[in-house]
Amino acid sequence: MDRNTLREPVEIKDKMEHSPGSPDEPIPIILCGKALEIGEIVSRSTQPEFQVIHFINTFEDAKANLGSLVAGHGPQTPSSNHIGSHDYSKPPRAVVFGRAYNSAHVKELHRLFRGKANHPVAWIVSDPSVKPPGRPGPSYAEEAANNVRRAFARWSDAGGADKDLVYY
Repeated sequence: MDRNTLREPVEIKDKMEHSPGSPDEPIPIILCGKALEIGEIVSRSTQPEFQVIHFINTFEDAKANLGSLVAGHGPQTPSSNHIGSHDYSKPPRAVVFGRAYNSAHVKELHRLFRGKANHPVAWIVSDPSVKPPGRPGPSYAEEAANNVRRAFARWSDAGGADKDLVYY
């Protein structure tokens, strides 16, 4: 692990502050995962703090569209799924990768697209030493949503630089 990686114990903040917008406004995020059914549940479970604006479920789709999405524009190609609001009027504040996403792919995407936005973007990714469950149980999506909340709060508390990967 490089020294630019945040990996401290997590604490949930009572009030998550973010900009732009008011604390009552959801934070726009991009969610990357493999299974549509899990992505849909995680998307709902992160509300009301977060709003998934786009769901990416393949590495190829991420390479084609993540740069444009991170920069605050819509995707280069139409979305192949219905997950997320598809409201691109506010730029994403985080790119979140699920446990099934390949660590090497995440690092490549981070290298290619970090710094493409006019604002800091959290790059939230699962700890590669923690293996995803073979078959996620009923609490998996809620646990994933809580991981996103804690990781975003940790990133924000650390100064919110998009040079770092934030592990959960």
